[in-house]
Amino acid sequence: MLNQNFMIRRMTEQDLDSLMVIEQEVFSMPWSRKSYESELNNQWATYYVCDIEGELAAYCGMWVVFDEAHITNVAVARAYRQQGLALALLDAMEKTARQKHAQHISLEVRPSNSAALRLYQGFGFEQISVRKAYYQDNQEDALIMTKMLI
Repeated sequence: MLNQNFMIRRMTEQDLDSLMVIEQEVFSMPWSRKSYESELNNQWATYYVCDIEGELAAYCGMWVVFDEAHITNVAVARAYRQQGLALALLDAMEKTARQKHAQHISLEVRPSNSAALRLYQGFGFEQISVRKAYYQDNQEDALIMTKMLI
């Protein structure tokens, strides 16, 4: 079910309290608040949030360095899943990557994260490689996925 009542916008420092709640809820190895504070000042980084009536529901980050874009994270609060928010964020990221002349977007994903795999494959990402024992919490591999933009 697509939620039509959301707004995609740039992440601000005021979003960090809510973002950290989602970060803790979603990830087994959450980033620190300091990491996100640094990202707000990173010239290569773009972070968008999905706001639903003033409540932070999801977020996504990306680095664009020269002609390469890399999705750093995508997270949707459990209460807002299956509403098209991650897809909307990926679309906003792709538009930004194209504006910055990136030739492709890459990301890492756990093979066990079937929902994320379906999302990324449906959005045109293809697996190109595997990073063995990438995730520190359980030594799970990471699938490297890429979407060509040119």
